[in-house]
Amino acid sequence: MEAFIHADHYHFIQEQGRSIVQAKVQSTDKGVVQAVREMALEKIANKLSDLNDEQKQLLIDMKLIEDKEGLESFLGKLKPYVIPFPAVSEKTVEKAFPKVKKLKQPDLEDYDLQETVYLRWEDLGTNRTYMLIPKQGKLVGVSGFLETSVHKGICTICGGLSEVSLFTVEKKGRIRGTYSKKGNYICKDESACNHNIKDIDKLHAFLDNLQ
Repeated sequence: MEAFIHADHYHFIQEQGRSIVQAKVQSTDKGVVQAVREMALEKIANKLSDLNDEQKQLLIDMKLIEDKEGLESFLGKLKPYVIPFPAVSEKTVEKAFPKVKKLKQPDLEDYDLQETVYLRWEDLGTNRTYMLIPKQGKLVGVSGFLETSVHKGICTICGGLSEVSLFTVEKKGRIRGTYSKKGNYICKDESACNHNIKDIDKLHAFLDNLQ
């Protein structure tokens, strides 16, 4: 069976699995736990609605989760079927940022590509932050400045409550020689942001707002 789960869906399944484990810890009522279990399976079925019988059988094993160890075992069996982030070469990055000279390349060894929804890295020499965002079969490049100051807030990309910083992008205005800036608060921690993404729509909305 080929990989069929995208990283954001994998994170969503993780979240549903944790809800089952939490219910087991917090309640001794078997009816309550069963209701949470059935709700988790229903949410997953609604999120991944185009699965074949073999794929559904793999996910139905979630009903066997009883504790944290069981969840980790389930996720371990599921992970080989997660579609990794698209292959990225030096030319791929350069194509996404054609106007950037001496472009710093991302170190892919820093990423678990099966849990990566988008790539983000920094060039400390220029103080710029770069992103590669998959959309409609292509990798779209975004570059801007991420402030060093942080505060608690909602991330525009993942929708989670976390330590966020202002990310700004400068765009050419309609009148020659003029520029405008657009800013959004996003997670300071790129890895945490990726893991918080359970639906890629917010990431695409973030991208559309900058373009």
